[in-house]
Amino acid sequence: MTISILLVSLLTVSIFTALANALQHYNIVRIEVDKRQEYRYAEVVARLSSDRGRAISAMNMGKQIFLLIFGISFYALTFDSINELFSDLVLIAVILQIVISVTAVLLVAEIVPKVVGSVNPDKVLRLFYGFASVSYKIFFRAVRSGEIKEEEPVGQDVMMIQNALDFSDVVLRECMIPRTEVCAVEEGTSYEDLLALFARTNYSRIIVYKENIDSITGYIHSKDLFKGKRPVCELIRKIDFFGEETKAQDLLETLIKNRSAIAVVLDKFGGTSGIVTLEDLIEEIFGEISDELDSDELIEKKLENGDYILSGRLEVKYLNREYDLNIPESEDYETLAGFITFFNENIPAERDILKYENMVFKILKKASNRVEVVSLRIVEE
Repeated sequence: MTISILLVSLLTVSIFTALANALQHYNIVRIEVDKRQEYRYAEVVARLSSDRGRAISAMNMGKQIFLLIFGISFYALTFDSINELFSDLVLIAVILQIVISVTAVLLVAEIVPKVVGSVNPDKVLRLFYGFASVSYKIFFRAVRSGEIKEEEPVGQDVMMIQNALDFSDVVLRECMIPRTEVCAVEEGTSYEDLLALFARTNYSRIIVYKENIDSITGYIHSKDLFKGKRPVCELIRKIDFFGEETKAQDLLETLIKNRSAIAVVLDKFGGTSGIVTLEDLIEEIFGEISDELDSDELIEKKLENGDYILSGRLEVKYLNREYDLNIPESEDYETLAGFITFFNENIPAERDILKYENMVFKILKKASNRVEVVSLRIVEE
């Protein structure tokens, strides 16, 4: 009986060791792909990876408990025989027991399973995912309060991989900048006005059209303005056009291949639906990209009197969800600034007061081509 307990405890320790290492070295992409194919093991591993620090701590706690069981079993099994051999040398008997037990643990339950867990983490997790899940549930409460992080959580990594997998299904209509929010100038714009527009907006590229936004002829890059004063028509660069249903992944490959960074999105009638930049496509995978021209924080405040101070760049869906507002949602715009421009049919001036149903907007700050900050008051009708 004692031998059985000894062997089972040693085997269990080795499994815990292998799992702890496997959770640090598994292939995130493979797990996400297998999860989409509804493999049970992948679902369990994905759940553990969302709280990987505690999962690894749970494996280590289980390992320590079974190490203790192994030590007690080993001592009980070898005490009589070793003491008979070294009846007059108690210290040597104790040292011998320690050396034998430590050697067994190092070889069988430490070195070998660590190597296996590091070299073949996916196989280890496939084989013992049920064991890992049960152990995590058993030891979760014990490690919840006193967690020592062994490694940074992989939540962001998993999200990035998930975005990359979903990206193949995204079409341009879902990630474009709507036409109401596109910064654009007419071909006849003067060099001085164009220079001032770049200075006010901090954009690096501005769309150029002929007569109206549905007749885009190209775009101008800010760095071209510093090559000497020239007519605007000589600064226009070629721009490509794509349909709303074009796969974002296909456009990304095209932009990279052509060393371009912007494209126009057309609706089914051939009119301008919006534009897409290389940054927009990359953000679909990696999340929001901050650069030196972006504001550090979007203004978002509810005052004591019930009014709101809001950045025009906040998304309408977010505002409706967060503050229980009823701002209409549409494919023609995504942000609050886009909504205001859309229903007003023009970019309002600073200090303008606009009313839409029971919502009163006051434009607090405005750039040349968009609403930056507004106040919102909900009035009873």
